[in-house]
Amino acid sequence: MKRIIFCFDGTWNRLSADTPTNVVLTAASIMRQAPDGITQIIHYDEGVGTDRLEHWSGGIIGSGLVENVREAYRFLIFNYDPGDEIYVFGFSRGAFSAQTFVGFLRHVGPLHRLHAARIDEALELYRQRLTESPGSSDRMRRFRADYANKVCIGTDDDDWRCRHVPAYVQGAAPLFAIKYLGVWDTVSALGLPAITPFSAHLNRKHAFHDAGLTNFVESARHAVAIDERRALFPAVLWGDLTEINKAKSSSADALDAPYQEKWFPGVHGSVGGGGDIRGLSDGSLAWVLKGAKLAGLRLDVEHGSRIHGFAPDPFAPLINMKMPEKGFTDIIRTDRPGPDHLWQLSAAAIRRWTANAERLPERTLYRPKALSKVSERLSAHLITQTAPSSDLLTEHVVQSGDALRKLAKQYYGDAKLWGVIFEANRDVLDDPDELFVHQRLRIPAQSIVEAV
Repeated sequence: MKRIIFCFDGTWNRLSADTPTNVVLTAASIMRQAPDGITQIIHYDEGVGTDRLEHWSGGIIGSGLVENVREAYRFLIFNYDPGDEIYVFGFSRGAFSAQTFVGFLRHVGPLHRLHAARIDEALELYRQRLTESPGSSDRMRRFRADYANKVCIGTDDDDWRCRHVPAYVQGAAPLFAIKYLGVWDTVSALGLPAITPFSAHLNRKHAFHDAGLTNFVESARHAVAIDERRALFPAVLWGDLTEINKAKSSSADALDAPYQEKWFPGVHGSVGGGGDIRGLSDGSLAWVLKGAKLAGLRLDVEHGSRIHGFAPDPFAPLINMKMPEKGFTDIIRTDRPGPDHLWQLSAAAIRRWTANAERLPERTLYRPKALSKVSERLSAHLITQTAPSSDLLTEHVVQSGDALRKLAKQYYGDAKLWGVIFEANRDVLDDPDELFVHQRLRIPAQSIVEAV
């Protein structure tokens, strides 16, 4: 078994850029061989519009996406073996590419490498599936049984082969699925934005793409930008994840829910990276990578790696560039719909909302219109919030290898008191198992510990 990781970058984003996106940081931080000996191989795809000839067509209407998906599929065909784990990441229109790639795999499966020449046939079947012509579903199943027969797409595929494929034995081909999908601020990569004249008519030819989230993906996380207001960058949302989580015996508001979509402070690049200010994008990066690590992906976090020392900061500037450039995409602006529930907000967004104006670079309270549907509940949260203890023993700067149990042992002589440090730092810590190098933690005084 090996792990195959697909990384689709955002519009106009290149691997050679001085300010890497979260996709680049992810790709560059994946261990080639995990500590357990499992090989991890990476396919990185530069964003649509990076080729000089397609710079504008790719950046505006996403031409080039189909070719990006084709290249990723070709890589999969020649590298995949049944039982391999597949992880997919993407940012911006690259996130749409990532989800389109996943949807394509759900319909056609991974071709056996002997049938690699049938990629175009697979794409055409994928396009035609929406015609709902008689027998179209069976044609797709027959195609998979003939040319992607080493795996099944769900138990229905397995049952169909038992009925229609001579000598096939139930369970002979293992089920094929995506281990993890992690995306930042998905933007539709094909066609003209809905605000443009005739967009509905002109975009019909792109309607065959399946970028929806299903249980074909075992777990997934989507970080969405609260403060992105460019109308040409509308977020493509997963929506209500209640039922898909319920099918996995989880509630959508659970901290460990397998499928999560959360809103983060900042504009598009402040969530997906690519600027010279990384405080906010480091936060969304940490959250998406946390999901990947829970799914089994192994990352290099040691000194010298691309993510060693990254520092999530919910109070960093909302725009991730010191000298942002204005362009034609800034002309038309509108607020995003925002979350419907408080649990759809990231911890970073809640911390920024509850912060004093003096703590924020803009020197004003954080009250974006995109959060209007949850503003009353946020205000109630502000009232009930407990201030951190000011009775401190010291302040600890996190070093590589630190953990709360280790710090509790160091300062109190008892590792079991790690919860005291965690509770004293709930305004900066989301997860007791996730500390970041250079993070500053309060160490409560002995009197606080004795009162526990």
